[in-house]
Amino acid sequence: MAKKIKDENGNVYKLKKPFYKKWWFWLIVVVIIIGYLGGQGGDKKETAKTDDTTTKSSETSSNSKSETKRSTKESKSEAKTYTIGQDVTVGKVVYKINSKEVVDTVGTEYVNSTANAKYLVLDVTITNNGDEAITISDDFFKLYKGKTEFKSDSSASMYANQQAYGDSVSFFYSQLNPESTITGKVVFDVNEETINDPSTQIQVQTGVWGTETEKINLN
Repeated sequence: MAKKIKDENGNVYKLKKPFYKKWWFWLIVVVIIIGYLGGQGGDKKETAKTDDTTTKSSETSSNSKSETKRSTKESKSEAKTYTIGQDVTVGKVVYKINSKEVVDTVGTEYVNSTANAKYLVLDVTITNNGDEAITISDDFFKLYKGKTEFKSDSSASMYANQQAYGDSVSFFYSQLNPESTITGKVVFDVNEETINDPSTQIQVQTGVWGTETEKINLN
């Protein structure tokens, strides 16, 4: 309640409280403080959201660039084709298919082999540009017609090499030293449809495990 004051003339006055001591003034102050604190929290949330959005946008952009580079590399790889007569580098080994021929029999007059279908004979040159010797294997070569895989005929390949180069040259399972080159025959026993198919390719690889490969068009 307001205090009453009597002056010297006997008049009575009510002494009002200062406005800053009234309840409604402090209510307004509390409301203002709550509003201010709420605004600060909202700003922080908005800032956090903005930072998070920026980070995600940056990550998305980075991923997009990586995908673009990967797609470009894959496209270049898919577009790369080789043909007979071209040098094909696989790792530290260089292959070249010099020529191809189709025959029924390979070998000499005394030692030979006849195909079940037809022999596809490839004349191949291999150069070792690595730091260590490699062992030439028939597993280095696989024939593909689309996704269908054909393996070489080891016996027919041996007879073909004997016929072409004599006993003095051994192609398969020979050691090829660095900075050295060897030429030999690789033979596949397949039908003429496969031999003449436009999708038929020879796959060459590094080592028996084939960690790196390339394909050469034969038609």
